[in-house]
Amino acid sequence: MRHCVLRCLLDSHAPITLGHNVEVLVGRSKITKIKDQSCSRQQLKLIADCEECSVEITQLGINPSGLDGFALKRNLPYRVGHGSKLEVLFNHYIHLIEFIPPPEGCETTKNCNKRKLDTDDISKQNKKLKAEMEHTDNIQCKETDEAIWEEIDNGELYIFTPKGVRSSNKIAAFDMDGTVIQTKSGKVHPVDINDWKIAFPNAAEKLKELRIQGYKIIILSNQAPIGNGRVKIDDFKKKIEGILNKLDVPIQVFLATGKSIYRKPTTGMWKILTEKKNDGIIIAKDDSFYCGDAAGRVANWAPGKKKDHSMADRLMAENLGLKFYTPEQFFLGHSITNVPMSNPEFTPKEVKAEPFNNNLISAQQEILVLVGFPGSGKSFLSKQIEEKSNNKYVAVCRDILGTWQKCASEATKLLEKGKSVIVDSTNPDLESRSRWTALAKQMDVQCRCAKLATTKAHSQHNNKFRELMKINHVPVNDIVFHSYNKKFIEPTSKEGFKEIIEVKFNPCFDDSTGEELYRMYLLEK
Repeated sequence: MRHCVLRCLLDSHAPITLGHNVEVLVGRSKITKIKDQSCSRQQLKLIADCEECSVEITQLGINPSGLDGFALKRNLPYRVGHGSKLEVLFNHYIHLIEFIPPPEGCETTKNCNKRKLDTDDISKQNKKLKAEMEHTDNIQCKETDEAIWEEIDNGELYIFTPKGVRSSNKIAAFDMDGTVIQTKSGKVHPVDINDWKIAFPNAAEKLKELRIQGYKIIILSNQAPIGNGRVKIDDFKKKIEGILNKLDVPIQVFLATGKSIYRKPTTGMWKILTEKKNDGIIIAKDDSFYCGDAAGRVANWAPGKKKDHSMADRLMAENLGLKFYTPEQFFLGHSITNVPMSNPEFTPKEVKAEPFNNNLISAQQEILVLVGFPGSGKSFLSKQIEEKSNNKYVAVCRDILGTWQKCASEATKLLEKGKSVIVDSTNPDLESRSRWTALAKQMDVQCRCAKLATTKAHSQHNNKFRELMKINHVPVNDIVFHSYNKKFIEPTSKEGFKEIIEVKFNPCFDDSTGEELYRMYLLEK
């Protein structure tokens, strides 16, 4: 006689028998082993018709259930057949509806034969699944047999590979804080290494599902407190091991501790993964994804929610060309279609090469005063003018000489020798520029202004690029950028300038590696 069962795909509990025309309630219970409070004890009502080989499903719980990837509507009956995939909560706790024996000639049966698990055959199928994950198409390799911590670049990066990690061509990458874990205290930053808990009740189950689907699971986390000494690495290692023990899933963990190429949104951690930590297996980016909470969501993106602290996770996913999910989207199945998100002020891929403006070189002796943010391209422009003028122009740079007084003294000497002078300094306000118009008047030479059109965000990007490329230059922090922005007054001819020329930024690279890095998002906000 035909009967019907509801079978858990993860085999976390025994199959639930659905009697003919008998109402069965399924939800949070000891039988299903579902402990998620968002799941009602009477989440679903199921009535099987073993003669017609169909099951009537009605969602009773407040939170949505799912059917074959689509969310159900509450109190609306749905009729499905053999092989349908039922999600007790939408995208979570996935079960199969099976009639035994299956209906003859049912197309759904044919499509589900690979998933079908007879009661007496569960262990055999699980072994088969494990073997397939290890050997099919050579996209995965054997599991690591011991846990190991590694230190890269003098502690700029730490990697933890626990026992059981498997390399794969599919990567499921996650941020850690605010994504996999959150603070117990409710504070933004943990008060100590024990101030954590798993962020979502179904996190372990979702991660185990990914592993069954053949993904290698990794965590990519920025951890500046380790780099600046506020947290000891040995203590943090214990925290990481505790988190993985709680999840009970083998996850390879990457920790960027400084401001180097490893820190998100730059892609250094991913580069180490692909080149050294995936057994040479080429990663299929179309089949991989990244999930993180730093998505740039604005304040009140959901009722009472604060704005995201940055957009580093979303921008790293864009740098890598990976699909991106927020934690709520991945773990809870929420849509982000109507979630308001801020966008970067500067898009590096849109920067184009600009031809040199020959009008910057004058036939008359002069002082050419540059105006622009730190990192706006003033020094590069100065070198261009020097070279193209056959050194008729010479730059005086405050970063090198130290004070404007020293710059003025050097400029006077150069003018006396018949040279033209480029003032390589930020010169944001009337006071700083008046020094040079006064000197030009004193030396009886013309004075012009070249204003760099590079925006604040673009200049900060350039500054970060110099830092990552380890170009010898005076480091600049955000306070300097804010100070310039506050002081800035648009230059005008009334100040004594014969002409004001606006100069667009002109990128120039020594090699393709530098250009590839420059075209990525480097700023976290």
